[in-house]
Amino acid sequence: MKNFLVLSLFLFSVSMFGQATIDFETVGQDYKWNIFANGSGDSTALSVVANPNTTGINTSAKCLKYVVAPNADPWSGFYGQSHGSFTLNADNSMITMMVYKDVISPVDLKLEPPNVDHKVPNTVINQWEKLTFDYTSAIGTTVATITLIPDFPDPRTGGSVNYMDNIEFIHTPVPVELTSFSATTVKNSVQLEWATATETNNKGFEIQKSSNRVAYVTIAFVDGNGTSTSSHEYSFVDTKVSGKSFYRLCQVDFDGTSKYSKVVEVGELAPASFELSQNFPNPFNPVTNIKYSVASAQQVTLKIFNVLGKEVATLINERKEAGNYNVDFSAANLSSGTYIYRLQAGAFVQTKKMVVLK
Repeated sequence: MKNFLVLSLFLFSVSMFGQATIDFETVGQDYKWNIFANGSGDSTALSVVANPNTTGINTSAKCLKYVVAPNADPWSGFYGQSHGSFTLNADNSMITMMVYKDVISPVDLKLEPPNVDHKVPNTVINQWEKLTFDYTSAIGTTVATITLIPDFPDPRTGGSVNYMDNIEFIHTPVPVELTSFSATTVKNSVQLEWATATETNNKGFEIQKSSNRVAYVTIAFVDGNGTSTSSHEYSFVDTKVSGKSFYRLCQVDFDGTSKYSKVVEVGELAPASFELSQNFPNPFNPVTNIKYSVASAQQVTLKIFNVLGKEVATLINERKEAGNYNVDFSAANLSSGTYIYRLQAGAFVQTKKMVVLK
């Protein structure tokens, strides 16, 4: 670690780990954070500020803010030792923390000892999200230092603004043991299937979808089975699919605790039928684009004819797998007029008109 700056935030008491939550409002005082590796950043990089969004899952009035300088090291963060040592046990070894960040990157909450990085990435931008850091494997270890690296990219490509709140040292076993989660395409739909081995206070699952793996929206909710020691299987069919899609589950407990699953990806679905689209632009000079869809693997030809039926160009003559395609056509060597383009794929034949206007 290097470039240390000491900042006293007057937030915590020596006995802070006897508290259930570090809320940056009511817990303790005289706790010192030591900033490190923040490049040209200074002591103003770390401060207690107003909550940037009190309408979501975190309604606290205040939170902790850390601004990472663009020239900071990837491991830029802060650590504290003045709380005194404490021993990890069944009551404080599952640590949760709210984060609100303007970048997607790992968050490292590191206890020393055991001096092992615990990196958990956020999955949304500029929204509060609860992350869980599992230290149950280190129960019995006496901790002297807590280190927070809220934005840990590799390599760093720029600065970031990070908010943190409600750090809880609790024992919260994962309410649901998820054993599988998969997505498969079925015609024009995506079928999601998942299974659990055990469930504790499981209210259910939010099914969340994204087109870019950054911004997710909830598209459905599937009820859970409460508390159960038996395995259960679940499924959901998404019929509104276009292009590549990413899915994840947000398992919700009856007390509001939530946890995200891994993300599964589905590529662009194969079209349900053969289709030849109208070229665009039309009329055109000299280049236009032609889109077509192939429902199953076929030998495909796409040809251009004049109004007398004479072939003037062959754009496609090859075997194509099922999918959506497009091809550009240049009429630079053709005169103005109306032309016919024809798609043939197996027994499917379709023609349309295009107009060259020079």
